[in-house]
Amino acid sequence: MSFPVSKSNLKQLKKARGKKNLKAFKPQLTSLVDVMTILLIYLLKSFSSEGEIVTVSKNLILPESSAKKRPELTVVLTVNNDYILAEEKKIVAVDKVLSSDELVIEELNVWLENRRQLTQHHDQYRNEKKFSGDVTIQADKRVRFRLLKKIMYTCGRQEYNNFSLAVQKREE
Repeated sequence: MSFPVSKSNLKQLKKARGKKNLKAFKPQLTSLVDVMTILLIYLLKSFSSEGEIVTVSKNLILPESSAKKRPELTVVLTVNNDYILAEEKKIVAVDKVLSSDELVIEELNVWLENRRQLTQHHDQYRNEKKFSGDVTIQADKRVRFRLLKKIMYTCGRQEYNNFSLAVQKREE
């Protein structure tokens, strides 16, 4: 059973649809331009053109230095009191390396070899930059020199001969 539609509601709907001059919200253009200008100035002021190339791990205390050279984008090895990390990936435990008498750290040697081969493979297809053997070592200032010597020797075996040690700028 159906009920007939009320004629009064139908007339009101037709009248509402027929109205073309509805008032709409129109934002003022000058206010929007002001807001966009302020946002643009804020973003330009906060933008760093150099960027942060080296991110220091939370649990590292880097040695201080008065060096002025800016960091470059290279392979980053991080050495803390527990692990040797390559590009934020755990490679080997420090205790295992220190307990060994070998100068070559086998796990790091394999990782560096794979990284070098991959870089040289990519260098075949581009003309810009060839493999340069740059490596940045971020080591806690409490790390033993014997461990750093093993890391540098292993890097040298895989043609990563350009070492940079990450340091904090000494406050003057």
